[in-house]
Amino acid sequence: MVNPIHIAAVVLAVSAHWAAAAADKIYRCGDTYSDQPCVGATMVPTPDPPTLAQREQTEAATRRDAKTADLMEKERLRLEGLPAQAMIPKPPARPPAPVVEPTRTVRHRLRKPEYFSAVLPRKPGIALAKKKKARKTARTAET
Repeated sequence: MVNPIHIAAVVLAVSAHWAAAAADKIYRCGDTYSDQPCVGATMVPTPDPPTLAQREQTEAATRRDAKTADLMEKERLRLEGLPAQAMIPKPPARPPAPVVEPTRTVRHRLRKPEYFSAVLPRKPGIALAKKKKARKTARTAET
């Protein structure tokens, strides 16, 4: 359905354009325009009035735009009448996840204990001395 307000606005704009084009002389007085000259007015060149072919083309474009607007309104009303679920697109189907074969298991040297226990820190020299002593005894045992 064509909105009468839109048709009236288009007709008013076209008729105002034709009326301005039909005026003999237009004068610019500062920031205003008038058909009567004022002090220091400059004449503004006016375009030629539209030909019959131009008017018919304008009217055809107006009718075409009104028809398109009517179709768009019908489509909008149809979409507004649909339930909300119909407007939400369904997600695309996912392919099954590929089966991943486990690779080599990495063995950890140190496992963290299930619970925390505090340990007193050792003096750095004592630990190093014990390691050297253990190495020395292992070498002598081998020979």
